[in-house]
Amino acid sequence: MRILKFISYSFGNFANTIAYQVFGNRINFYYVDVLGLNASVAGILWSIYGLWNAINDPLMGQVSDRTRSKFGRRVPYVAFGAIPLGLSFFFLWTPPSQSPWLLAAYFLMILFIFDTLYSLTIIAYNSLFPEVAPTARDRIDLSATREILATVALLASFILAPIIAEEVGYFTMGAIMGTLIAAGYLIAMIGVREKPIDETKEQSFGLGHSLKIVLANRAFRWFLGANISKEYIWLLLAAMLPFWRKYALGIQGEVTVFGMSLSGGDAEAILLGVPILLTIPFVLIWRPFVSRWGYRKTWMIGTLTFIPGLLAITFARDFYTGLLGTMLVIPGLANSMIMPFPIISEIIDEDAKLEHGFRREGLFFGMNGGIVKLAFSAQGILFAIVTALTGFSEGNPVQTETAIWGIRFLIGVTPAIAALLVWFCMWKYPLGREIHHRA
Repeated sequence: MRILKFISYSFGNFANTIAYQVFGNRINFYYVDVLGLNASVAGILWSIYGLWNAINDPLMGQVSDRTRSKFGRRVPYVAFGAIPLGLSFFFLWTPPSQSPWLLAAYFLMILFIFDTLYSLTIIAYNSLFPEVAPTARDRIDLSATREILATVALLASFILAPIIAEEVGYFTMGAIMGTLIAAGYLIAMIGVREKPIDETKEQSFGLGHSLKIVLANRAFRWFLGANISKEYIWLLLAAMLPFWRKYALGIQGEVTVFGMSLSGGDAEAILLGVPILLTIPFVLIWRPFVSRWGYRKTWMIGTLTFIPGLLAITFARDFYTGLLGTMLVIPGLANSMIMPFPIISEIIDEDAKLEHGFRREGLFFGMNGGIVKLAFSAQGILFAIVTALTGFSEGNPVQTETAIWGIRFLIGVTPAIAALLVWFCMWKYPLGREIHHRA
């Protein structure tokens, strides 16, 4: 029953991963390279979106914390938010016009609608994690189960979605992936029952005071730095992969790979799909090291394994050297998938001890989700600056060598710097310095 409960709940992470990764991987490429939205305008819109995220996620955490219903305070938002979220994802791919100003306006509007629904659903879903997995052993087992299903979702995101988009169209791709998102969240709530709320151990604060509470927590501050940097790595790898494949590796049409003739979309699917498939055994390989080294040390060591692959990605010139680079980031991808949730749960437990039993899952998950999404603003600003400085030309099949090096810098060098920032933040992280052997 325990493992079935973990598997069912983990389908929410399957849905979340599809929503987040297909969105992150294809949306910028679709609006900039396919529809012709100006890259600098897109960067500005991403920056605005990132700032909204910083407000939106904490607000959604507050909403779920304060909700009282017979179904609980988190479950209703996941169960009833699943279908609207799937529909909003579909409408991301249905712009009504390619007029530059209308396209920009629609892009910004649908970003806000999708993200508001996404935040309300995912914050409520994530806030259930400590309750579904109350012990240290449960948390690492549930985290591993979540990430195995997330890996399946990543395969759908980076293999199935690009192929459908190229062969059938973005409209159909949006419909299929939107359906999977809604179904995954609905399955996740099967059998989930929230514990009754003890009103004597509940506190409600305004957004400003809530921000003061979480930022006063030293462990949470350093975790935020690490998690923002981790999020940036995933965001840049996903968002820049289509640009990198098309311009840095020069794969735009048919290409012969291992004796097979592949389209650009198929080649891109292999470049990241095969490494993602191999993250499943690496998720399981990292699991015993967590018990041996603890959360802090495992993440410090794991993030450094990104560096060789990111350097190889930076200098890759063709499919084979590109595949070598993406294969080398496998250990880092698996490590970064499994570590954040056990660590934030550890912070929430420690906070509850200091607050005499008051638990603030929605507050911490909401603030984490909002502040971490500033990575979108960082990505947007850097994308706008680098493409403008290097002379990137939207939709042009031929880019200058300077523009191509701008793409290499964005997908390889900046994530490598982010990996070093993860290491530094976890080095300063104050919890988990004494390793306790767990069952």
